Amino acid sequence: MNNFFLDKVEKSRTSMTRGIAIEKKKLLEQYFTPAKISLIMADMFSTNPGQTLTVLDPCCGVGNLAAAVLTRAERKGEKSLITLIEMDKELIQTTKENFRNIPEALIIQADFFSCVKSLPKFDRIILNPPYTKISSDSKLASSCKDLIGYREGNAYSAFITCSLKLLSQSGELVAIIPRSFCNGPSFKKFRRLILEDFNIREIYLFESRKVFWESSALQEVLILKISKTGNGVVRISHETNSGNVSTREIRNDKISFKSDPQRFIHIPIAIDDDKLLERISRYDNTIVSLGLKASTGKVVDFRCTKFLLSTRNKNSSPLLYQDNIHRGFVTFDPISSSEKKRHIGKNKTSLSLLVPRENYILIRRISFKESPTRIVAAPLLKKSYQDEYIGIENHLNYIWGEKFSLDENLCIALFAYFSTQTIDSYIRRFSGHTQINATDLNSIPVPNITRLQAFGKAYKNIETLDIIAKAEDVFFNQAGRIDAIKNELAQHI
Repeated sequence: MNNFFLDKVEKSRTSMTRGIAIEKKKLLEQYFTPAKISLIMADMFSTNPGQTLTVLDPCCGVGNLAAAVLTRAERKGEKSLITLIEMDKELIQTTKENFRNIPEALIIQADFFSCVKSLPKFDRIILNPPYTKISSDSKLASSCKDLIGYREGNAYSAFITCSLKLLSQSGELVAIIPRSFCNGPSFKKFRRLILEDFNIREIYLFESRKVFWESSALQEVLILKISKTGNGVVRISHETNSGNVSTREIRNDKISFKSDPQRFIHIPIAIDDDKLLERISRYDNTIVSLGLKASTGKVVDFRCTKFLLSTRNKNSSPLLYQDNIHRGFVTFDPISSSEKKRHIGKNKTSLSLLVPRENYILIRRISFKESPTRIVAAPLLKKSYQDEYIGIENHLNYIWGEKFSLDENLCIALFAYFSTQTIDSYIRRFSGHTQINATDLNSIPVPNITRLQAFGKAYKNIETLDIIAKAEDVFFNQAGRIDAIKNELAQHI
């Protein structure tokens, strides 16, 4: 095996990339892996000189990943027996031609999901799966439910989940996939699988969004290495547009917090990211574990126009939009957007859209990268309004007491905590989007209730910006935390 073989397969890859109809590529959202990326992926496997290893590529295309594995195995003094699976009849013919002189390769034309149960365990699995979504009424959706126990909405996570079932005890999987799995509720089960049943060993990031440069796709992708065993650290590499690669290691409990019900994955690149995660991860609660919850406003104005009113009457409740919320305070009569109907009629049908008079923390859902702060939040205290109910529009989130009433001290403390510079930096760096979703808020680590209550009691009467600065000091700076603990202990003596 030599570079001539890899070059041959690479030429067939570029030829097939140009030849396949654009419509077909869009349908599958499948992009063949360039030789350079294939070699990076192959080199992420552990080295086992003198051993014969079984390897699987469950969606091989023209075999470029397998070619990289064989080239690397020869260089490292290993022997690889490779199984290549591809369902496309045009691609499989090219693969057979590419590997016709390679006795170590077994080529199968099949739908991977239809043959998972009949396949043996493998020491190495390498793949660049299709990135398309899975239609809920498709045959693939039914196959996935049968194989993994639930309906998976994305082809790439389905490929990896089924592939992980085929790993030997010492096996390793390397895949190039979109970064989108790191957060968002649709990948929750997938994240739990790889974080709780397996070990993320390595993550390779690209500054460029043009990894598949022959295509028009601008996709933020990463290379992920997963194994059954781990050593407690994750190796993180970052390749810049100029080709420079920086590599470092971080403890795996810093990339995902066990207290987070969503198990979001955070990938630190710079040293400042490490420091940020260190400050955040010192707290092992979330608002959910405290008995609170962030929800999205129930009122979608264009869907309930028949309830909306321009003026207040005895059977109406105020309706709060984004422009009612400013950093630290709520205005019930904003000057801007006066064309909006700011009241909602209260009747048997609309009552389910309203929330009762309680203490809340209101947070804008939509933010902009150029905004001074990503989180714009304000406490809404029930002593500040007299209405029995209020409406909260869908572009707002609200934090409320799910298991007990959110009292004033806790409300003010959490408002200040979520408004700190540290939380703002955390959201900007790791959320992956400009929208602040309820799932994001429910996943942020927070101090315990005792600490929050003590903070709210001590500082609730100071000015808004001052209380935010005080929260930054108390919750995230060492000196401030020590003083806060002393004050808390003093209250119990």
